[in-house]
Amino acid sequence: MLEIFKNMFDIKLTRLHQIILFGTFLFVSFYFLISIIFTLNNIILDIKKENEITISRIEFLSSIKDQEIISRSNFSSNFVSSLNTSALDKNLKIDRSLPLSDGEISIWINESNFVDLFNWLLEVNNNNVEITKMNIRRVSGDSVSAQLTFKS
Repeated sequence: MLEIFKNMFDIKLTRLHQIILFGTFLFVSFYFLISIIFTLNNIILDIKKENEITISRIEFLSSIKDQEIISRSNFSSNFVSSLNTSALDKNLKIDRSLPLSDGEISIWINESNFVDLFNWLLEVNNNNVEITKMNIRRVSGDSVSAQLTFKS
């Protein structure tokens, strides 16, 4: 068995074959190295993009605190009409509303901009209106649909 193993490595290559073999090894090694570098570079670019998006979201959320909140007197004693009016001010269209028991109302909003919906929910919440249930789903891009239940 040792003799067979010796014979396997006892191959004599000419100088030309050695150069070709070494050149092929260098080429394949160089190809793998370049592939790894490009893959890592793409991963780094993706991470940078994700970080930029995260930073912009954090900046957006921190800017909301700095914005002047509309006074609570905007919400009149008529709860439903106040919700409708404030939704229209934020470019939201309430497709359906359903009064529930205990002063709650369920509202459906279809295909609205998420940022507009988010700002409206902040305004509603800052006017002592409790959001008891919330179901928001992405429709496409920045567009969302929502089913919300409020309690005054």
